[in-house]
Amino acid sequence: MFFRNLSARDTFVKLKRAVTLSAQAKNEIISLIFDVASDIIEEAEDRCLSGDLWETFLALRIAEDDNPLGRAAELRPAPSGSIVTAVTPELWSLQKVVSAARDLVRSWADFAALLCLENYVPSSPRKGGVAGSAHEAVRELAKNFGRALAPDDMMSALLEFYTSQGSGFFSLHRAFTWSKERALVPALDPDPQTFASIIGYEEQKAELMANTELFIGGRAANNVLLYGDSGTGKSSSVKALLNEPEFIARGLRMIEVRKDQLVDLPEILRLIGGRNYRFILFLDDLSFEEFEVEYKYLKALIEGGVERKPENAVIYATSNRRNIIREVWKDRKTESDDVHGGDTMQEKLSLADRFGITIWYGVVDKERYLEMVRFFADEYGLSMPREELDRLAMRWEIGKCGFSGRTARQFAQHLMAEMR
Repeated sequence: MFFRNLSARDTFVKLKRAVTLSAQAKNEIISLIFDVASDIIEEAEDRCLSGDLWETFLALRIAEDDNPLGRAAELRPAPSGSIVTAVTPELWSLQKVVSAARDLVRSWADFAALLCLENYVPSSPRKGGVAGSAHEAVRELAKNFGRALAPDDMMSALLEFYTSQGSGFFSLHRAFTWSKERALVPALDPDPQTFASIIGYEEQKAELMANTELFIGGRAANNVLLYGDSGTGKSSSVKALLNEPEFIARGLRMIEVRKDQLVDLPEILRLIGGRNYRFILFLDDLSFEEFEVEYKYLKALIEGGVERKPENAVIYATSNRRNIIREVWKDRKTESDDVHGGDTMQEKLSLADRFGITIWYGVVDKERYLEMVRFFADEYGLSMPREELDRLAMRWEIGKCGFSGRTARQFAQHLMAEMR
């Protein structure tokens, strides 16, 4: 009832069938168990899961399940009453299915290769997209599930997780995209960009951080437009916010929305409204030509629509254009085919004006560019005399987009590839 989405998943359907079949259907049982084990191991490798994968599998599925109990615990810690009473036996029944499958593996020699699932060691240390402390929290939830001797023990462990981490896949991931199927999809390998690797732009980074701090703290925060020259670190600065552990621990999440998806913004906001998280809607490389009208959806959302933007969401956009919408000289002519030329100009400026904070990123000078080159050279482990490195970096810059962080990074990557 409460975990119906979880119970209907293919992996659980296979598990339940495997443990309810009679021993005479041995070949089908073997096939089902190996299919499930394969899925569990694949996820363990993707997310760097270790320990008892049977309990971890159950803990992950329940943690990411979006259900009424989880939402109640997320907004009002330690819920009680009928909902807890109703959920407890269902939770216990899920545990019984997983335990029965594990017992089956222990008892049949055909499953000897699968005993490693009880003490699994992944091959990679990568923690594919799991947000902040959630990775350890899920491991602890799995251990508590394994130690549970009664239904109430499991419920206590689950409520402790919900109240500390939240519920649904927002509790496990920090970055999301909006799919063409109009659904939020977790980014399993978010960009590792940090502020430390964005050389310079200290005032810009400080202003962005300060506004984000206000937002996470529940105070009045502005929508932000970062604009300026190509490759200067606008997008990197926004993505670096997701690699600030304190921000993530306090509930910061990010949803990337493409320009052609702006029409879906009201639906996205309805999904995240009322949740105990703080969402940045990230609109990267935003610009519009004269004939494109999608910007009107964004204008209405920021200010002016009947349905207001929820207080737990802000918009951070990047653009090479200060006014986002393309302007042409005829817009400024006193004589044109437009009867109300001034109104046309105001229409084109109105979107950018609705961002409370605008932050400019320009290309840097030669010395700062070379400083960036040296930083990335150290980061990539390149060993070369400084004079030679600077000379090659200046040669690389010719014909590029100017002295910028992107040019410096691309040069360092190219040099690393050549030296291998």
